[in-house]
Amino acid sequence: MDFINKLKQRYSVREYDTENSITDEQYKQIIEAINSAPTSSNWHASSVIVVRDKKILAQLGEVNKYTGAIKSCDIFLVFLADYNRVNIAKNTYTEYQYNNHSSETYTVAVGDAFIQATTAQDAAISLGLGTCFLGLTRTMVKDLNEILNIKGQAVPIIGLTIGNIKNNGLVKPKMNRVFENKYDFDRLNSDINEYDKSLIAHFQKINPDKKAWSYKEATIKSASSYRMDTKLIEEIWELELSN
Repeated sequence: MDFINKLKQRYSVREYDTENSITDEQYKQIIEAINSAPTSSNWHASSVIVVRDKKILAQLGEVNKYTGAIKSCDIFLVFLADYNRVNIAKNTYTEYQYNNHSSETYTVAVGDAFIQATTAQDAAISLGLGTCFLGLTRTMVKDLNEILNIKGQAVPIIGLTIGNIKNNGLVKPKMNRVFENKYDFDRLNSDINEYDKSLIAHFQKINPDKKAWSYKEATIKSASSYRMDTKLIEEIWELELSN
């Protein structure tokens, strides 16, 4: 299967094959891909912590009820918005005035982190491995900072588990999010209504005895249940939204 079709067939893996580990060569290729990822203005405003130690994986897997996939994966990658390198440059050349706590700096660093994360996922997919992004990483900031020794102006943004797939899953249908030439706000409701047909059918297929959620209800239900460490992230970054 070529790379594009592998991407189209990708689904989130929440239980990995613990009997078969990724090879050293696969690991090397993933790390090389991450280090080759683009970075805005060459600032290198993101970092990744690659966790392979089984004791640490087990510890992270116990943080809350949604982190079980971390226990069985081969590697767990925590991508950081990381301005510590930029701050070293700022403190070295003090004649240049620069606000490193603005919303722009946070946006740049978060963007870099997601670019690295997507690059890592694409590399893993190309190697035939399974992946699962963990947005709930942002609910684990305090725990991750302590366990992984994260310091300075750096915050966890997204996590990614990688490993060999234990059981094949089903690809969840996706909504059309592409506009040609101009954004079309008036199209959104019809896109959602059309998407609900395939999404509800998907849920009915994988769990016929459970409620088949619509996009709108599933989205707001999950969003309302998240308890992101927003205040802690703002404090670490000393975020100044007005600048």
